[in-house]
Amino acid sequence: MGMGRTRWLAVLMLSAALAPALVCAQAERPLVALDLPTDGPQQSFGTWLRGALVGEPLRLRWPDADQGGALTGTPAAVVTWSLPDSPGQRTRQLRDLVREGGGLVYVVGSGSRHIRRARSFWGPLDVNLEESEGQSGFAAWAEHPLVAGAPSIGAVTPGAFISGVGGNPLARVGAGAVAMSFDWGPLGRAVIIDQSLLFDPLHQDSPRPALREVLVRAVRWAAEGSASVQTPTPPAPPTLGAEGGLWGNLPEPGPVDPPASMTAVLDVPNDRDDWPAIRALLLAALERADLDLDEPRVAEGEPVITEDRLDRAGVLVVGSGREEVAVSEALAVGRFFDAGGRLLFIGHAVERSQKRMIGFNQLLNALPIAASLNRPGGFLELRPHPITAGLSAPADVRIRQGMQIWSPLADALVKVRDRPAAAAWQSGGGRAAVLDGELLLAPPGQEGPLPAMVDLLRNAVDWLLGDL
Repeated sequence: MGMGRTRWLAVLMLSAALAPALVCAQAERPLVALDLPTDGPQQSFGTWLRGALVGEPLRLRWPDADQGGALTGTPAAVVTWSLPDSPGQRTRQLRDLVREGGGLVYVVGSGSRHIRRARSFWGPLDVNLEESEGQSGFAAWAEHPLVAGAPSIGAVTPGAFISGVGGNPLARVGAGAVAMSFDWGPLGRAVIIDQSLLFDPLHQDSPRPALREVLVRAVRWAAEGSASVQTPTPPAPPTLGAEGGLWGNLPEPGPVDPPASMTAVLDVPNDRDDWPAIRALLLAALERADLDLDEPRVAEGEPVITEDRLDRAGVLVVGSGREEVAVSEALAVGRFFDAGGRLLFIGHAVERSQKRMIGFNQLLNALPIAASLNRPGGFLELRPHPITAGLSAPADVRIRQGMQIWSPLADALVKVRDRPAAAAWQSGGGRAAVLDGELLLAPPGQEGPLPAMVDLLRNAVDWLLGDL
């Protein structure tokens, strides 16, 4: 622990004098302390936040980044992060800050250790955090003054869902809250945010644009405490397109030329969860299309998907087999698609291994698409599209529960209980198809996969190559 934070923690130990000091601080300009390390995503967040708060009616100090400068005065609010290796003294002092009327903006970091630390920290205050186990979807703002008028967030793979007595959701993925505010009146305020909301593949050095104004408001709100301060009127929401859609008017997809290369890069598992069976069908479909297969073998910790590798390929094929991918891989996927690349994503996991969906979604989130394992079982419904033309699915065969696809842009190919289980999207020359791997397995009572679903996979490959 650096000298700056040591001095700040010593200040927080003066809890007996904390409430009067807070009132004094708020009478002038509330003091906000950044309790953040000076490396990794915390440093990126802190550096951005310090710049974003310039001009706000606050005094800001970051002891660990201020060359050991002393922190004068007790903070009205602290911006902090779940830090698994931090001492218990820090936990007690931050809790005391809130109980004595201060404010916290608390980011729940990525990974089980961060979530366990956050759960331990917030448990005594009747706040709970549960791991999402790889669930993903489009994050949506709730109704709250702190987020009013904020831009749409986009696809998110949350690490944790937040709940608690007296909490007000700020953002949700499905039914789970990924950001919440708590106002305990004279006992203080808190805003808890899952790290997945802050960054996306295109924004690693600063929060994604949809969060920026919300974060500034959250810090200001936490520092105000129980003082009666007017919340600024939020900007009006963006004007919708002529057809009323969130994304405005988008051009209709048209024909595309064949990809620049007939090489397909594969990042597909070959173990457990029925992946050998799915993989056999997939390889057959790719070979039928005369694609050359490039399946990288890399050392542990090295990225599988790189821009150099994709520069020599026309198709990228990804199966849900990795719990974690490098940020550079998600960036490479996005750039590959924007340059006219073709993507085939197949997701499949079971309850004991659903964390393998995390890396899958981190790559898929480079597009405005996400997937989660919450689709119920039911009967197949084929939707009109060149990929499904001429296909016919039996009306009396049920498909097991599996993956659901979330996207405001993609065209549904197959639905089960009105939930998309396969979808396609085109933007410019780039094309992407996303399939639930359960569609390629034998349904209950059947000896093998449905012929219509095998044809769906083959047609999806043909469509990606511009043949449909």
